[in-house]
Amino acid sequence: MAYQIKQLAKLAGVSVRTLRYYDEIGLLPPAYTGENGYRYYETAQVDQLQQICLYREMAVPLADIKQLLAQSPAEVVTALQTQYQRLLAQRQQLDGLLALVQTTIKTQQGGTNMSDSEKFNAFKQQKLTENDANFGEELTKKYDAQTLKEARQRFANLSEADYQAMQATEAQLLTDLKTKPALDSAVARRIYQNHKKWLSYNWPTYTAAMHRNLAAMYQVDDRFQSYYDDRAGQGATASLCQIITHYAQD
Repeated sequence: MAYQIKQLAKLAGVSVRTLRYYDEIGLLPPAYTGENGYRYYETAQVDQLQQICLYREMAVPLADIKQLLAQSPAEVVTALQTQYQRLLAQRQQLDGLLALVQTTIKTQQGGTNMSDSEKFNAFKQQKLTENDANFGEELTKKYDAQTLKEARQRFANLSEADYQAMQATEAQLLTDLKTKPALDSAVARRIYQNHKKWLSYNWPTYTAAMHRNLAAMYQVDDRFQSYYDDRAGQGATASLCQIITHYAQD
């Protein structure tokens, strides 16, 4: 069955303008154009539009969608499986926050009491979920499964006091990075010590080699770079990596 552009737009719940734009950028050309100048879409285009709509719901940029559609079926399945796991993690995070809101409401109404650890569990789980979604693949390549499992457990079991101390340690680290200190300065050494201390809340064990490996990962991944650059100014990540490499010695 061939659909005219208005028919397909109605079927998919998108605008005619959107379909025309997808045609213009080569994302979804019609199967053919009739003598009357109308675009016609067949089963292959309907299936492709379904994939596009799915990717858009997952907030995948159009440029990336175009690349995904050009992949082999096996590669598409792998990409979808990865995205599926991220969506599951996001759902778990949302479920945790919803549960926390419900419990907080009951606590405010005097119906129940939360322990100190329960008050912060959802926030810690959110951090774990965000970390796995953003950097899970890179961390898996860099560290063995047991190390990552123990690191997640260690963070999840942090007390309220340790969690607050961890946040304060990172805040001081970012404040110091904003000053762009000289490599051999007292501030640079404090940055190193605070980063090492911050890692201690996550890592079950620490070695200087692991610290240097982490700095190397920061340098080659834009997402790690933006984490510090966005919070402490352009060049903060490069400065942090230089400091770690200089001070993290066996």
